[in-house]
Amino acid sequence: MAAANGGYVTALEAKARGIQNRKLADAVDRGELVKMARGLYCTPETWEDEYVRAQHRFARGIFSHDTALYLLGLSDSAPESLTMTFPRGYNPSSAKKSGIITKSSPAELHELGCIELDTPYGNIVSAYNAERTLCDMLRGTSSPDLQLLSPAFRSYLSSQEKNLPKLQSYAKALGVAPKVRKYTEVLL
Repeated sequence: MAAANGGYVTALEAKARGIQNRKLADAVDRGELVKMARGLYCTPETWEDEYVRAQHRFARGIFSHDTALYLLGLSDSAPESLTMTFPRGYNPSSAKKSGIITKSSPAELHELGCIELDTPYGNIVSAYNAERTLCDMLRGTSSPDLQLLSPAFRSYLSSQEKNLPKLQSYAKALGVAPKVRKYTEVLL
């Protein structure tokens, strides 16, 4: 089961296959599994993936902002701290205590642009797509990080996967249409 999941096993997945928690604990005692976090195990040869650990622990969070840019390949800089967006009304205090930068999104827009991406270790996590991420980088701030945002916009606009109608639709939904229009006009 671990081999099929990039070396990871969750207690929920094991339970769904009829494997009791005691069996997982026995596997840990024998050195066949390593307990990474509550309900998350991996094989001893598996490299620790902070993205998987964060996603498992804070399942309502979606990787966003600089973290999503990195996972999407729109930034060469690995984030110093992971950034996750949570639905408004969710209490992210434990995520903050874990060193995660937290953002909030209206509940009705939380899933907008959510996709599955590979981590640098080849595991799958939830993150926002390029269009949502670029809009989020402009949302709620008067001075976005231009050293990160400008190259990301340039890279997106020159890519074959760019979808300008989707970008404009997301910009409108997220209230940043004028800012996105300004960036696209300057860079196109």
